[in-house]
Amino acid sequence: MKLKPLNEQVVVVTGASSGIGRESAIRLGKAGAKVVAVARGEDALASLVREIESAGGEAIHAVCDVSDFEQVQKVADLAEEQFGRIDTWVNNAAILIYGKFWEITPEEFRRVMEVNYLGQIHGSLAALPALRRAGGGALISVSSVESIVSLPLHSAYAASKHAGEGAMDALRRELMADGIPISVTSVKPGVIDTPFFTNARNKLDVMPKAPPPFYDVSSVADCVVYAAEHPVRDLLAGGAVKLQAMIQAVAPGVLDVAMARFAIPASRTDKPATNVAGNFDAPTNDARSRGGLPRPGRRSTYTWLATHPRAKMLAAGAVAAAGVLAFGRRNSGTKCR
Repeated sequence: MKLKPLNEQVVVVTGASSGIGRESAIRLGKAGAKVVAVARGEDALASLVREIESAGGEAIHAVCDVSDFEQVQKVADLAEEQFGRIDTWVNNAAILIYGKFWEITPEEFRRVMEVNYLGQIHGSLAALPALRRAGGGALISVSSVESIVSLPLHSAYAASKHAGEGAMDALRRELMADGIPISVTSVKPGVIDTPFFTNARNKLDVMPKAPPPFYDVSSVADCVVYAAEHPVRDLLAGGAVKLQAMIQAVAPGVLDVAMARFAIPASRTDKPATNVAGNFDAPTNDARSRGGLPRPGRRSTYTWLATHPRAKMLAAGAVAAAGVLAFGRRNSGTKCR
């Protein structure tokens, strides 16, 4: 499967008004892609389009709640009408609620599933016919480490990410079975420094945060940009995601104990709770890419290597060469008896 270079692509990004979606849209626009930015907050979207255009890119925006399939389908129609096709579709829109399982109402569980899970389904259903008309392309799902490792206080969010991962796995295999040239990539971020946490609905008595380590949003944008040009199955944004996934696979009970002891205190700040409704039901028009955690995130070396395979091969070769050299030196100093 061969994907077009970004400067020949039309890319739709949902949840583009802030955080991961905004940073990804900016990066895609700077790389030459024509961007269709999608979210509920029009003011934040308009500022994003201006930012992309000021950097020499081309973008339009569409106000849309991804929980409504008709609205999502109109986005796909707009993209094809404006630019002639869709080459990459990025399903990124999501909401979060903090609270213990028994504190979250059935209506709140349903709303999270409608946005985070059905939003991915609606985006995929709208994108697939357009991608096929374009001769193929990329479908990118911004999932989460919580599609593998559920955090306490995030039961609704983790459930939605598990559900989305299952659907994308099945879709990928069906496309492969029918020989349809559409790649399906799951991008799994760890804890990323974005406004996502401070814009969450909050049932705690303090402002929420998330357990460290914190990664910069650019690490996720690296994954999105890479997946738009390279048909890859999974990309992990943050080396901690790989570590947590390995522990979940081989010793889930150990992770249960660690999460039960440390994750909840690490999700609380010492600031009184404010804006407890967050962006759950209505947009906040928060137009930031970063901010929302106690300190800035850092770039992930693990992710950089995953999105720069030649550098990864060179690094692996250097490590192997160093090992051979060390082994040779040790043996050269061994005396025969």
